[in-house]
Amino acid sequence: TLTTSATMHPFVTMKFSVAAVVQVAVEPKNAADLPKLVEGLKRLAKSDPLVKCSTSKSGQHIIAGAGELHLEICLKDLRQDYMKGADVRVSEPVVSFGETIDSETGYDEKFPKVCVSKSPNKHNRLYVSAEPLKEKFINAVDEGEIKLVSSSEMKAFGRKLADDYDWDIGAARKIWTF
Repeated sequence: TLTTSATMHPFVTMKFSVAAVVQVAVEPKNAADLPKLVEGLKRLAKSDPLVKCSTSKSGQHIIAGAGELHLEICLKDLRQDYMKGADVRVSEPVVSFGETIDSETGYDEKFPKVCVSKSPNKHNRLYVSAEPLKEKFINAVDEGEIKLVSSSEMKAFGRKLADDYDWDIGAARKIWTF
C-alpha cells in the first residue's frame, strides 16, 4: 500500500473460508488451441484467487472451484476472455469429499480399535486404525512445508516427522499419500 499518511495501514492478504472442492478437466477441441488453453488457465488463476488450475499426472488440465456455479463462471471467462473464443471440452464435475475423525479408533470400546478387511480371495488382510493429526502437522501440510517424497527418501522423511511432529518413525515411513 502506497500512502503519505502515517495513520494508514497496509493491506494484508485475504484468507478465504471456502475451498476448491469441485473440479473439472478441460481440453481444447482443436489440438492447435492447446497453447491458448495453457495461457488462458494461467490468466484465470491470476484473476480469481479461489480457483486452482493444475495439470494432473496423466496430463489433464484441471480447474477446481468453490462450486458448480463458480466453475461455470470460470469456464465462461476462460472461453470468452482468456482463450479468445476457442472452444474447450469439459468433463463432468467431480466433487472432493473429505471426512475427519475427532478421536482414536476404539476409544469408546463400542467399535474395534483395529479394523480388518480381507481381499476377495481371502489371502490378504488389511489392518487399519486411525487417530486425529496434530494441528501443527496439518498446518505444515496445508502450507506446503511437508510434501510426500519418493520411496528412496522415506527414511529421512520418517526421521523428520519423528523429530519435528512427534510421529512414530515406522508409521511415518508407511505413508502412502495425503
